Amino acid sequence: MAYPIEWEADVLLADGSTAHLRPIRPSDEQLLVEFYARVSPESKYLRFFAPYPVLSEKDVVRFTHVDYRDRVALILTVGDRMVAVGRYDRLDNGTDAEVAFLVEDSQQGKGVGQLLLEHLAEAARERDIVRFVAEVLPQNRRMVQVFADAGYTVHREFEDGMIVVEFPISPTEQSREVMLRREHRAEATSVRRLLQPRSIAVVGKADKVQRGVTSLLSGGFTGAVYALATDHQEVAGVPNVADWGDLPADLDIVATLMPPAEVGTAIVAAAGKAFGLYLIHVGEFGGTQNESLVTLARAHGLRALGPDALGVINTHPDFSLNASPAPMPRPGVVSMFCQSSAIGVMLLARAIEQHVGLLNFISSGMYADVTSNDVMHFWIDDEATRVCVLSLDRIGNPRKFTRIVRKLAMTKPVVLFSPGRSERARHQGADSSLHNAPEAAIDSVFRQSGVIVCTRRDAMFDVAQILSRQPLPEGERVKVVTNSRAMGGHIQRMGERTGLACTPLLVAGDTRPGAYAEVARAALRDPAVDSVVVALVDPFNVASAGTHAALLEVAATSTKPLVGVFADFVDLETAADVPDGMGRLPTFSSYADALEALSAVTAYARWRQGDHGELTERQADRRDARMLVAEVLTDSPDGRELTDQECARLLGAYGIELVPRVAVQSLPEAIEVAERLGWNVVLKATAEGVRGGPDLGSSVFRHLDSAEEMTEAWRDLGQLVTDLGLGRDGVEPQAVAAPVVQQMVPPGVPLELGSDEYAAFGPIVSLGVAGLASGVLGDVAHRVPPLTTTDAAAMVRDLRAAPALFGGAGTPPVDVAAVEQLIQRVSRLADDLPQLASLRLQPCIAAQSGVAVVGARILLAPTADERDELSRSLG
Repeated sequence: MAYPIEWEADVLLADGSTAHLRPIRPSDEQLLVEFYARVSPESKYLRFFAPYPVLSEKDVVRFTHVDYRDRVALILTVGDRMVAVGRYDRLDNGTDAEVAFLVEDSQQGKGVGQLLLEHLAEAARERDIVRFVAEVLPQNRRMVQVFADAGYTVHREFEDGMIVVEFPISPTEQSREVMLRREHRAEATSVRRLLQPRSIAVVGKADKVQRGVTSLLSGGFTGAVYALATDHQEVAGVPNVADWGDLPADLDIVATLMPPAEVGTAIVAAAGKAFGLYLIHVGEFGGTQNESLVTLARAHGLRALGPDALGVINTHPDFSLNASPAPMPRPGVVSMFCQSSAIGVMLLARAIEQHVGLLNFISSGMYADVTSNDVMHFWIDDEATRVCVLSLDRIGNPRKFTRIVRKLAMTKPVVLFSPGRSERARHQGADSSLHNAPEAAIDSVFRQSGVIVCTRRDAMFDVAQILSRQPLPEGERVKVVTNSRAMGGHIQRMGERTGLACTPLLVAGDTRPGAYAEVARAALRDPAVDSVVVALVDPFNVASAGTHAALLEVAATSTKPLVGVFADFVDLETAADVPDGMGRLPTFSSYADALEALSAVTAYARWRQGDHGELTERQADRRDARMLVAEVLTDSPDGRELTDQECARLLGAYGIELVPRVAVQSLPEAIEVAERLGWNVVLKATAEGVRGGPDLGSSVFRHLDSAEEMTEAWRDLGQLVTDLGLGRDGVEPQAVAAPVVQQMVPPGVPLELGSDEYAAFGPIVSLGVAGLASGVLGDVAHRVPPLTTTDAAAMVRDLRAAPALFGGAGTPPVDVAAVEQLIQRVSRLADDLPQLASLRLQPCIAAQSGVAVVGARILLAPTADERDELSRSLG
């Protein structure tokens, strides 16, 4: 078989370093010999069960020449060195394979064995292997543990002085959970090393290095700093080294401030020091060069930030890291991630201006391999992070993003900047198709994941200051304490627009500093109040400062959100040098900004309190589905629509039964098919220009019970084609309509269920009542797979036409449970197959019992296949 390039992947090891995984090639003979020479005699003994100091020429040829089917070997490389190899050899029964691994001693303990096993198992499943077997020496407990820790059901026997291990390699819920935990630990560890370094080297010309060193020292960095000036000028304040070789080997970060042409050389030099992470801190070079630098860093086992990165900040007193040109922000509990340096400058400036305290800040650059997914893994574990803020120009791996952000939002609020509807098309990074998905779909995606979406970046910090300083509300009831009747009225109306039930309480004529605090404290004790907003109008600045100070005392112990709105001419946030966090008072000058932020926080609290359902068991023949996709794209490399038979096969693999239909070319053939089906049939057009929705004209003829009725319908179909002006000389008009005959199904509500693949989000599943409601009025619900039981139920109930499904339109209620089950099956299909460019099940007739899928159109496109989620890779 041909070299399977799709098996290649950049992977993350348990210590946070990177490596490249790929199939072995015949040209790797010298690489294998050098690798084997570095492996210790003990490791060789455990692999071959006897002293085996060198590989013979025959061994080298046998190990590097494989057929990628019955004999497969995957290697792990760091830079130009092979550091591990795993292989399987198919046994005589055809479905079992013997598996073995060898890992260089310096790489042991980094999860290499588990990684190789994950990818080998996926490769084996693609080659119809169902079980791995291995013989292991009793003293090789580590390898036995690799198999057990992978989450497979392992059977062990002691035979002839060996431990014989056998286990099926089909994915299990346990193996998936194990993989996700390992992925989480590795990515969190990598980001932790970035944010909590012990030592940093700054490299570049002395004047630029001096600026970087000054930022580190003035920020109070607690670790060691080294300067490597490429022009050999002195850098003040830190140890200077003349060459890469003079730098210590245990550096955590190398920050380069260098011209583009020199960065590649710096990456190779840094890799020679075995650094685990590399920070590229330079301007953007241009797309192709950006990506090539990241690829080079990964290939040499380094993680890369940049190009076009602003840098990294960690205000925690144990580290006090400011590896950026920005001033050190106020310490706090908000952690922030963005990509381009331009956006990073705006975000940091806004945070400083609004006095929002930050814990961590990362600007990764547009092409960095450190992604939002990696950072979110770290945030999940980081107890000091209370609020997570994301401003993304692009989403690298949408399937991973939605899975991770849901998990994060369950325990910590996630605030995301998403451009307004009119701005999305002009937004930087729009080529990543943030704007190509339907607007309603984008909003539904984020709402489903529990993400708080802001269409203005300053609004992110409005939301963040409430979340970071006050507890979550339990409901929408807001008491508004104010000295202005007009202000109270404005806030009450604003509350109606933002989903808050605001009740004004007028406190007039009392300018004592503690007056508003006393009323606020009483309101917070009221069980009928969920949040309190104190809105003070003070044009002469006589009460604001004292009221603010008094409210600070109330906010420090409040168990409900307390928010201050001050209409005055002073900046009340005078304690910006004091660490920000829980118990501080969120302060606004605009009641509209305060209400919008409080509404977003309240909606998030409601989402978190809700029932999120569960994922149903994956009951699908995924292997047959993938085989069909491979067959179609091999035959049609540019992709194509599936035939009726292919649609039925693909849908059937996921338990979706398509009502059979037969294409006919003439009236006698139509009558013959109807007789074979037992009559009570449908004749309908399937051609794009002829067929219509169920309420857009008659291209569908139902309940045909005889040859006479079929003849009349056939004549009417021909007339329809003629009336539409679609007739062609010498061609029977009915043939233009591409007619089919199909068995009638029980009456019900026609639905359209579909899925489309978008670069920014992966698949988006859609549901609507077929016809005018969805096609013209836009009454469509959207969600991103995988869908829980609650997600599927919410899709049905989100429709404005939902009453038609529940008996509210004078018709019997339909089998909603069957509709929800069908939605989940489409979700699994879309989630498993990224080549599924478009799927339309139309119509799906939801009846009193069951759902009949009457029609299907499926388009496959040659999207890069995402290996099984058990095969971990960066992205």
